[in-house]
Amino acid sequence: MNMLESKVIQTRFEKEIFIEEKSNIEINGFHTLDKNTSFYEFMVGLDLIRIRDNEYYGNKTSYVNIRISEDFQSLFVIEPDVQSVFAIKNKQEKEAAIELIQYLLVDSQTFKQVVSEMISNIKRENVVNVFEVKEANIKLAVLERLLNVSNEDIKFMIRLENIA
Repeated sequence: MNMLESKVIQTRFEKEIFIEEKSNIEINGFHTLDKNTSFYEFMVGLDLIRIRDNEYYGNKTSYVNIRISEDFQSLFVIEPDVQSVFAIKNKQEKEAAIELIQYLLVDSQTFKQVVSEMISNIKRENVVNVFEVKEANIKLAVLERLLNVSNEDIKFMIRLENIA
């Protein structure tokens, strides 16, 4: 039997279940340094199963933004404007979502596999000019940083007051 790791966020209305499989994790939306920003940023999407009144209510993908400082030392978890994993949650529910994100970034071997596959894909890409080489090297540095994250590295910038 193949047992899967899962995490559950219990909200007032439903259970949001994250099953730890590579197909349930996406990393996209890379933004690099420019004259207005001093950090790298990308989005992590998690496919969540929704259970309401003990019945399947559908799936949804929820996101969190990750910013990494220019020196690659600090990771900041930022609430995105849309489809946030923290949306419509009270303080306790947001704390459960924070626990899920911490687990994902620090302990999840599946997340590390997704990151490692992305690194391998970038290394196989055919880059043809200086700009593409620079972009690929930045992505590689950011992704390689994700392979060695500790709880002390992560800073959450999430509003925890009760808005639900």
